[in-house]
Order: sequence, then structure tokens, then C-alpha cells
Amino acid sequence: MTYEKVKKELNETWDKVASNFGKIGPKYWNQFGSRLVELADIRKNGIVLDIGMGRGASLFPASKQVGDNGMIIGIDLSEGMVKETAKEIKEKNIKNAEVIKMDAGKLDFDDNYFDYVICGFGFPYLYIEDNKLSNISKILKKDGQVAFSVWGTQEDNSWISGLIGRHLDTKPKDNKDEKEKKEESDTPRLDTKEGIEEVLSKAGFKDIRLYEEDKDIIYKDKEEWWNEMWSNAVRRLFEKIDNDKLKELKEEALEELENYRNNKGICFKRKVLYCLARK
Repeated sequence: MTYEKVKKELNETWDKVASNFGKIGPKYWNQFGSRLVELADIRKNGIVLDIGMGRGASLFPASKQVGDNGMIIGIDLSEGMVKETAKEIKEKNIKNAEVIKMDAGKLDFDDNYFDYVICGFGFPYLYIEDNKLSNISKILKKDGQVAFSVWGTQEDNSWISGLIGRHLDTKPKDNKDEKEKKEESDTPRLDTKEGIEEVLSKAGFKDIRLYEEDKDIIYKDKEEWWNEMWSNAVRRLFEKIDNDKLKELKEEALEELENYRNNKGICFKRKVLYCLARK
């Protein structure tokens, strides 16, 4: 499947889940968004671009940081996310934030416009979309800062990927040509400090700072976990599985969750990388 097709499917999924995204299960998106803004040390009166703002996990705390004379613009390719977040901005009577439907690969802003560019968990897509981050550099002012959050290597997350793979009616591609193999081997790991530092350095950014943090995400029960999976990007894969196989997958998944139960609930450890750099 081409990247463009995956991108289209993901966008359709984000449209479907927009109204409930981040509202079901543990509110970890808001926690990660606030932490990104905190580390970015966004100052009063700053002009901020939030790429892939979703439901505003970073946008809302950033709007508080810049104050009445600052501005934050959120962009997202999902019309559903833009609609829902715009509605929330209006309900909260926030005057220094706006959201726009825009492709991160086609940033339509003046050069040297933003003091900060932030992006929560969209860095791998930016690397693919944005010509190795060159367009982001163009719209940043001199010494402007980028701040990204990225999922680190998730050792306790491979089981669900394997489970989904076994129930999908697809077979792994095993006939890659030498060019594809070389491209894969040359692509930096975007879930490691080393890979991210390499990408940012090659893109011309300086003063690179990387923070790795662990966070426990706790679900009160198995059904909460299952429902939350349907309100995020995993839904795209679930919808590719026929009903009988999906029922089997659910049974197997809920059984597997027992391995992650403790006295607080169903607990997963998530590693997050926060990446900051200046133009």
C-alpha cells in the first residue's frame, strides 16, 4: 500500500473518531500535550504553529502560555478534528487561537513567521511529508524553536500489532527490491534519540535537546481499553477485519490484557521522546 493511500485512510479514520478522540479512557493525550508545551518553554506574545493539532492537546495549553497578545494556529488534515476543535475554541471563548484544515506537507504560511512550531506525535509523518523538515525551517523565524513529541520504542505494544496482523487478510510483502531495502536501511529510527537527533541535525537545526520519559497509562477495565482503541488510529485496522475475525481478535486481546493488570487496573508503560531544537 502506498503512503498516499495510508494517509487517506488515516484521515478518514481521524474524521470518524474526532468527536470522541481523547475523551474515552485515560486522558493521556492532554497530559502529553501539556508536557510538550512545558518543555518548549513557550513565551508570552509568541506566535505558534501546532501541526496536526487533533483535539487541541497542545494547542489549548499553548494558548494560555502566549497570552492575549500572542497567537496559536492549529492545522490538521482531518476536517472532523478541525470542526470539533474550532467548536471547543468558540465554547471556551478563546481569542488567541484558530484552527485551519491544511496538509502538513504543504504549509501555506509566510517565511520567517512563527516563533515556535510544535507537533504532538506527528514527527514521523512530517519527516515523510515535509521534504525532511525544510518547509518547517522556512516558516520559522531565526532562532525559532521546534518542539515535537514522539513515541519511543514500545516493548509492551508489539503483541497487539502481531494480533491484528494475524487477523488481517493480508500477507507481508516479501519481494522488496534492492532499492526498497536500501531506503529502509538508510531511514533513521524515529523512535530513538539517535535517529531523531540525526534527522534534526541533517535538516539544519541546532541546540538539539532530547528528553525521554516513561508514563504509566492505566485503564480501569478491559472494555475501557477496547473502546479507546476504537477512538484512535487503530480503528483503521480494526475496520479492515471481518466481523467473525474481529470477534476472535477481541477475545484474544482481552485475554492478553490480563498480563498487564495490577492493583490499579490495566497498566501499560509508554515511552515518550520530547525533541526540541532551534533554527
